[in-house]
Amino acid sequence: MTGGQAVVAALIHEGVKTVFGIPGVHTLDIYDALYDRTEPRHILARHEGGAAFMADGYARASGEVGVVLSITGPGVTNASTAMGQAYADGVPLVVIHSDVDSRYRGKGGLHELKDQLGMLAAITKWGARAESVADIPALIHTALERARAGWPGPTHVEVPLDLLGDSGDVHLAEVSPVVPAGAEEHAVARAVTLLEESRRPLIYAGWGVTVAGAHAELRALAERLGAAVLTDPVGKGALPEDHPLCLGAAGMDRKTTEGLVSAADLCLAVGTRLGAMETRSGELPLPQPLVHIDPDPATIGRLYPTELGLVGDVRVVLRQLLDRLGAQERPGLRQEVTTAREQARRTLALKSPEMAKVLADLRAGLGRQGILSLDMTLPAYWASRYALVFEPRTLLNPHYFMALGYALPAAIGAKLARPDRPVAVVCGDGGFLFTAQELATAAKYGLDLTVVLFNNDQYGAIHGHQQRRYEGRTVATELTNPDFVALAKAFGLRGIRLGSSAELGDALRETINQRQLALIEVPAHALPAPW
Repeated sequence: MTGGQAVVAALIHEGVKTVFGIPGVHTLDIYDALYDRTEPRHILARHEGGAAFMADGYARASGEVGVVLSITGPGVTNASTAMGQAYADGVPLVVIHSDVDSRYRGKGGLHELKDQLGMLAAITKWGARAESVADIPALIHTALERARAGWPGPTHVEVPLDLLGDSGDVHLAEVSPVVPAGAEEHAVARAVTLLEESRRPLIYAGWGVTVAGAHAELRALAERLGAAVLTDPVGKGALPEDHPLCLGAAGMDRKTTEGLVSAADLCLAVGTRLGAMETRSGELPLPQPLVHIDPDPATIGRLYPTELGLVGDVRVVLRQLLDRLGAQERPGLRQEVTTAREQARRTLALKSPEMAKVLADLRAGLGRQGILSLDMTLPAYWASRYALVFEPRTLLNPHYFMALGYALPAAIGAKLARPDRPVAVVCGDGGFLFTAQELATAAKYGLDLTVVLFNNDQYGAIHGHQQRRYEGRTVATELTNPDFVALAKAFGLRGIRLGSSAELGDALRETINQRQLALIEVPAHALPAPW
């Protein structure tokens, strides 16, 4: 088969159901191989960055690997921001892209980059170039496998233009499931001793719990120990946030959460990297001793002194602990945790009654299972701390890389992955226009999702930072915006402009209940920051 056919055959063989991309002169042979195929389903985006953000949202919502097809040069550079986001947040993504004809590499070919592989090495876990048509299936298999392995992330396969059109013998190897490994038994035994000796344990849970599908095990362990559970910002949903042992996210009101944190006599960190972003540059007062469970040994002991590291698949390690611990559940800290969580909600209402109502309206409109996709905007910052999350993979939060323009394309990917669930976007007027063209993609595929656009005619968060830091002086933050409702209608959406955020609940219920593709513009000129 041709190299283009080998790419598609390998994706089918590996069970990939959906790919995102835009055809170009350097990927014509791949797209011809997709002709008349219903699987993998191809989603045509309007920008390679949008395609890769869609793949990110698809991966977060489904647990599958997001796959992107891209041309050489500008296609790859357009997708690179989303690849950096996936690398930072631990999202399994595979980008299959072309390169110039291998005979003319370094000689000024169309779309040529000086060192395409070298550029991508900085933002991916792994990458390789095919040197023959026969190489392609094995490289795609490895890319998919490594994207999922350990702490997930993006990988890529480069196929030169001449190989996509050439023919060769291709072998599709048997796909064997990876068997997740647990921690060493002596380390598990030591961890059990520490847990049994603790009287006020704290569990700090992160995205790794969701990656491993370890939610039932986390809940069982928390209930067995009677431990308070705090999550990092991308770990929200690891335990339902109305569970009596769930404190919520670490970014909530410090006074109401850190009292319990500082009073704990042990911290069990589960699937969180404990980096600067999760811990406010190490200011979060995590108790000692610290026991850290993570599939990546490099994350253990980076910022906090660690008594014991348990390296292995999070779900398997939690099962190892549960098998050794006594079966009786401790009453633990349920009442203290519930009281602290309720106090945090009251504090939210005092800080910003408007945002408290907005977040309540969003959750009421979406229900417990609905998916909320956040961009970098003040309401999203509130949501990343205080929005109630009840199920895993229902909050898409670009927390670490914080790429503007993430929310809309990620929501499109999530809706394609979970068409049965309502999906809403929270974005600002500044970030929305980074990827607003992807409304055309949502319309093309008949997706029903609601974009909630908070408009203050400025880059609001930056405006506020400048005011606080420079005695009220601001520069380059005021925006001249289009008529967003007219823009939505031009794309075929329903456009709604509210008089105030108090009207959001009714508008959101209407668009979701009627399964409409809609944009709701909300005035946001006086919103405070959550920090």
